[in-house]
Amino acid sequence: MVSYSLNLCEIENMDTNNKMPSKKKTTYSIQVVVIMAVFCFVLFNLVFRLILDMRLEEEKKRVDHIEKEKIKQEFVAGIDKKYDRILKLYNAKEYEKAIEIIKLFNKYDKSDHKDLPKIKKGIRMYYLKKKLEFIPKIQLNEYMALSKDIRIEDDNSTEVFIRTPRYGQYFYTSDFPLQLEASALSVTGDFSDGIVWKSSIDGELGRGKKINVSLSIGEHKITAMGTNGVTQGFMTTRVFIEKDPEFLKKYRKD
Repeated sequence: MVSYSLNLCEIENMDTNNKMPSKKKTTYSIQVVVIMAVFCFVLFNLVFRLILDMRLEEEKKRVDHIEKEKIKQEFVAGIDKKYDRILKLYNAKEYEKAIEIIKLFNKYDKSDHKDLPKIKKGIRMYYLKKKLEFIPKIQLNEYMALSKDIRIEDDNSTEVFIRTPRYGQYFYTSDFPLQLEASALSVTGDFSDGIVWKSSIDGELGRGKKINVSLSIGEHKITAMGTNGVTQGFMTTRVFIEKDPEFLKKYRKD
């Protein structure tokens, strides 16, 4: 009888021990499910927010595009009046006001409207010539800063200006060496160091912003050619080289 009772107790204890791991396993499974549910909820919100932001951005771009097209169409509709305004400002030498309107033509791809390229070139030449006199007095980086003020278009042209000698000057051989000096300018910078000098009689004379040369006797057409790497520009001058007269030779000999 006692033996039977012990067996029953042992069986009950075994059942209790078997049930405890099952409860722990069930609790752990519930926690995992809850964590996964929270993770999925957060991930869903993030994805939803991302999709919403993308749609809002696309809608904003579409609205901006429509607005820009509307403004462009209004500009094109009144383009002749704006061109006439530029022409009046240009003739009155009010270049800064003209530049502000020119920027709109560039913005809406109308930079070649009528004679606008000639007007822009005229304005650009004015500013280059105006600032040319300051080049020997300032550093290149300072000139580059000044050049930004006149960038009214993506103009790749190169302008060359000969400083010396002046057109039509006469020189004697005793004046040698003669100094040739020029500047090659573009809205992208100063390219004077690459100037190529040529004579109609002596051929290529040298390279550089300022060079000293001895020329053959005769009438020389001197050409200074510069480039910004995209376009070339040049300027010519004419000088006359003569032998020293006898009285001058005698004077210098004495």
